[in-house]
Amino acid sequence: MLLSMTAQSVGKDIVIGKSFNLESKILNENREVFIALPSNYNRNINTYPIIVVLDAEYLFEITNSIVKIKTSRNEMLESIIVGIPNNTGKRYDMAMRLSNDKGQFFFGDYEGKSTTYLSFLKEELFPFLEKKYRINSHKTIIGMSPTFGPVLEAFWNQPDLFSGYIILAAELSLRTSSGQTIAEKLINSIQDPMHPEASIYIGKASDDLKRRPEEEEKSFFNLNQKLDSIANPKINYKIEILKNENHYGMAISGIEHGLETIHPPEIWQVPYRSFWNSKNPANKLKLFYDKISDTYGFEILPLEDSFYASQTLIGMIRRLKRLGKTKEANGVLKLSLEYYPNSKELKKLSSENH
Repeated sequence: MLLSMTAQSVGKDIVIGKSFNLESKILNENREVFIALPSNYNRNINTYPIIVVLDAEYLFEITNSIVKIKTSRNEMLESIIVGIPNNTGKRYDMAMRLSNDKGQFFFGDYEGKSTTYLSFLKEELFPFLEKKYRINSHKTIIGMSPTFGPVLEAFWNQPDLFSGYIILAAELSLRTSSGQTIAEKLINSIQDPMHPEASIYIGKASDDLKRRPEEEEKSFFNLNQKLDSIANPKINYKIEILKNENHYGMAISGIEHGLETIHPPEIWQVPYRSFWNSKNPANKLKLFYDKISDTYGFEILPLEDSFYASQTLIGMIRRLKRLGKTKEANGVLKLSLEYYPNSKELKKLSSENH
């Protein structure tokens, strides 16, 4: 039996972000850009990191969903997601242009423009975003074969541009124009004591090993082994082959593991229960987030609220009140209003106390 759909049952559109067009002189084209803001962006005054997602027509929604879940559980920074979809026929533009005049299979094999795309980001997109949105210096970039070209190019040659790098469906055994493999160039960059502090994740699906099983598996193993023997404390990294995953399916696990590499769980284990039970919950909370802020180099605030409500400022205030700790709840409320002076919900809680 077919069910007819009435106007009332259609409902509203579910919107996760917006798109706009940016006229690029560098790319010589009108480039579409996606953007998704944190749910509480418009009621706050603080700044946010950005996550640049290449292959946005495929990875934008996935990334936004993973970030939403992880931030709601205090596992990473609230972030603005910026997507760069591929214009028709443009996907391989982002692969680095490398010759194969010796008959070898080099990474790219296309008229790649990795450096050009980084110039677009640095000189056109980022200045536009800085004028229109409250963004800070912490930037992450995600690319998936072949669009991890700009990710590698940035890590190797413009390391001040990003703090976090996520490379999906990596091809580490392919050679670069210098004659080195991608893995060999990565060893040099990760071990370079002059490289700025950064976090890099490199993942590959086990199913992708079928194409060059010996070369790729060996490259991943050797890269991990050499890096383990000479660790660089300034570079946090994870390099892995994801078992029982295919080329595109690995994106979900890869993005999740990449974000965990950039935002390590040992830093982001927020001990809310110990805050609730302390004599001065507001002070404990402030000290914890001051420490995280020092780690990242800019102010990071506790979550005001989220659908996972118990471990947020508003949730903490309500829980303390339920426990009969009115003085402690008021202390957290006062601190919360310092963090979020424009919050209507916090102002409402404050008015209820008077």
